Amino acid sequence: MKTNTLDFDAQALREKILDLAMRGKLVSQDPNDEPASVLLEKIKAEKEQLIKEKKIKKSKPLAPITDDEKPFDIPDSWEWVRLGDVINLISGRDIPKKFHLASKSKDSVPYITGASNITENGEIHISEWIDSPSVVVSKGTIILSVKGTIGKIAELNVEKAHIARQIMGIDNAFGLSKEYEKFFLESYIQELKNKAKSMIPGISRDDLLMAEFPLPPLSEQSRIFYSTIRKTSDFAEV
Repeated sequence: MKTNTLDFDAQALREKILDLAMRGKLVSQDPNDEPASVLLEKIKAEKEQLIKEKKIKKSKPLAPITDDEKPFDIPDSWEWVRLGDVINLISGRDIPKKFHLASKSKDSVPYITGASNITENGEIHISEWIDSPSVVVSKGTIILSVKGTIGKIAELNVEKAHIARQIMGIDNAFGLSKEYEKFFLESYIQELKNKAKSMIPGISRDDLLMAEFPLPPLSEQSRIFYSTIRKTSDFAEV
């Protein structure tokens, strides 16, 4: 029972730390940081350039966040944005079972089928490969399980892989902190679970694209990451 209590306390503490992080209350703001409004303009310019170079597809503009949609106050140097405005979201696609390979061949790529490929420690376990991938994500892409067991998060550590329909890939095309993005996803999905008070059957593409994302200055994103790791590690050592 003691172990279960400690596990619960650790989870509750992590949720609290992430909540403070998303509100801009975990670390102090530095007036010398370039504000998120400037970062957002750079992201918009980078997105236009990538579309022009046909590296990403042009998407329909997302509706601005209204004041009523903002779940809490954030520091003046931050910006509320749609998650879809600052990431490139890649939806997976299933490949018929008959095309799955049990071992790697010369031209095959790993096939990530779902949450079962992601360990509790955020590592990716590969057990199948595909010769003719259709939805390919590259090394460094954040992998998120969105059906079945939802909310498992990992970072792709192989050169490329095909993702199935139970997975979405978050391509960090605009240079945000991947660790901050992962913290946001963890916090956002936990909030969805808390609101539902039951099992969630899945997370849709629109759920992610339209999510209200608190965008800090780039330097602060790094400070939030290190502070979160330090605080959660301190508790684990108790």
